[in-house]
Amino acid sequence: MKACLYVSNKAYFFLVFLLCVSPIYAQDKVFEVPDTLAGKTYFYLYNQYKKRVSDTTHSKLYLNTFLSKATKEGNRINRALAFNDLSYYVDTKKEKLQLIQASLAENSHIDSLYSIATYNSLGLYYKNSYDYENALEQYLRVLSIAQKGNDTLYQGIARENIAKIKTEIGNYEEALKLYKREFDRKNKRDDVSEENIVLTTLRLAESYRYNKKYDSASYYHHSVIKLVRKKYSYILSMAIINEGINEFYKKDYRKAKVLLEEGVSLINSNSLYYLRYYILAQFYLGKINESIDKDLSISYYQKIDSLLTKVDIVIPEVRETYEYLKINHKKNDDYSGQLYAINKLLKFDSIIAVRKIKTSYKLNTEFDTPEFLRNKELLISKLENKNYNLSINFIFLLIIIVITITVIIIQFRRHKIYKRRFENVVKELEYKPEETPKIEIEKASQDLNIDPEIVSSVLHKLEIFESKNGFLKRTITITLLAKKLSTNTKYLSKIINTYKGKTFVHYINDLRIEYILHELKVNPRLHHYTILSIAKEASFNSIGSFTVAFRKKTGITPSYYIKNLKNKRKGEV
Repeated sequence: MKACLYVSNKAYFFLVFLLCVSPIYAQDKVFEVPDTLAGKTYFYLYNQYKKRVSDTTHSKLYLNTFLSKATKEGNRINRALAFNDLSYYVDTKKEKLQLIQASLAENSHIDSLYSIATYNSLGLYYKNSYDYENALEQYLRVLSIAQKGNDTLYQGIARENIAKIKTEIGNYEEALKLYKREFDRKNKRDDVSEENIVLTTLRLAESYRYNKKYDSASYYHHSVIKLVRKKYSYILSMAIINEGINEFYKKDYRKAKVLLEEGVSLINSNSLYYLRYYILAQFYLGKINESIDKDLSISYYQKIDSLLTKVDIVIPEVRETYEYLKINHKKNDDYSGQLYAINKLLKFDSIIAVRKIKTSYKLNTEFDTPEFLRNKELLISKLENKNYNLSINFIFLLIIIVITITVIIIQFRRHKIYKRRFENVVKELEYKPEETPKIEIEKASQDLNIDPEIVSSVLHKLEIFESKNGFLKRTITITLLAKKLSTNTKYLSKIINTYKGKTFVHYINDLRIEYILHELKVNPRLHHYTILSIAKEASFNSIGSFTVAFRKKTGITPSYYIKNLKNKRKGEV
């Protein structure tokens, strides 16, 4: 039995899919290995976990036992594997990211096949946060590692994940090319699992639908749907809803209605991944009933509005929901309802704009923000039954437009500001002053009411403390430092405040940031570390405290600084 465990292709593939579709559960804070599992091998524990992936209680039991064993034996590769898989079951995004970062740290920052699943998890984390730029960066890293290690499974996973992002931003033709490539490649190989091929086939069918090639979409759907019904029920609702939407566009509304209602009856609405398909099903059922049962159609749209209000999901297809509700309210002279629908449309499109989706989705090109703003002001006027002065209306509208434009251009301005701050930080590192200005100890010590000799002695010892990087000791406190410098905390605090111009905590944090800034500049190896690992190098206990201190000192984030250091280094090579 090998000391470390490398998971099979099929297991990896299923776990990656699980991250998208399964609910996230909390990890136990305290864990004791049951007597029945004591002494079990890594292989046994992990295989028992794989058999119970969707069973939260048992999957965490085996994973935590696996982690406990790896921790006890100092097996970092298996610790990394456990941290990554446990990230599927935590409650918050913060906890998920911490476990993923911990997994990367255990991998010793090496882009090896052992870290490939974790980088893929990080990509999925960013994608689910609508941070497509960082998600693509991780997927490209996965693809690079997979190509170097000849891991064809993860090459396919990376390409399909990139295709998902292309679909999200409206690049449907490019996404279809990637799905088609993976479908053809997998069907030519003998080592690809049936489940893997089924999943790729369904994604290909969905991609054909987005490209308005409905006959092709139905062809690929029907080629696997019997197998899905028989063996892979966990994706049945998604498959049926996709084909229902496809039949809607083929104008077979009766068949579409049957499929959509079946898909809704089977779906796991507690899963954020499947909730997206649930909302899509409600939307197309609403469209089918527009000319049949107007009240029923409106009830579907109201259900969509209720769900979108509760969850952070943006689906460009269902934007038309609010268009329909707005028109319906207008016919009924319901100004309040019209105003609500318009506000929802404005909010809807603002979210899309912030997430850098707006310009890529053809669906939104027909939306005219200034027109909505004018309609909004008109409805407010009717609701309040007041005759607003035209100049006041114009000024109010102008303010809203200016705010909207400001939101759009703020990203560009922030980039310029960050760039300038980065250059200033680098310049300060390159051009240190040759002499430190002399401090008027006599005068300052009189103001502090401290003996000048004590002040001079403490300042000299502080210089030694700084030169020996004493600030990197994680347990350092003002009490410990005062004792080390043979003074008291009151004197030390006053001296640091006066001669360093900052509090003790700020003083220590600034020294740590200055240290890591220099290390990052002279040691390119650190550029491949995670932010958590870099924070630990600078003796910070968390990413949060490190980022706050870094930004306070430099005005930019650690990730921005490292990214530009990499670019600067590439330009110099």
